[in-house]
Amino acid sequence: MYRAINVGERIRYFRQLRGWSQETLALQAEINPAFLGHLERGLKSPTVKTLEKIVAALNISLAELFAEPQPTTEAKEQILTQIQNQIKDLSEENLQKIMVILQNILSMEK
Repeated sequence: MYRAINVGERIRYFRQLRGWSQETLALQAEINPAFLGHLERGLKSPTVKTLEKIVAALNISLAELFAEPQPTTEAKEQILTQIQNQIKDLSEENLQKIMVILQNILSMEK
């Protein structure tokens, strides 16, 4: 069944997950901070180009942005935030290595 996704809320969720202010995300995405605030509050609608900039800055895909939010516990959110904070400044090469390791671990669980 189709359920509408509030894009502004999803942007805010991923921004806050990273511990970023609106200004930080706006700077990373090269958009106006006031416009980002309007997006998050649902006062404005983003173009596809703007969404591409935002998801690139957040290092997520458009699919992740529009995906149905999965319920998580506060403890799980804290762990995910800790992981992200530890790896966010790594080089792209090291992030790729971590991704391969993670994929190998997850494939063993199946």
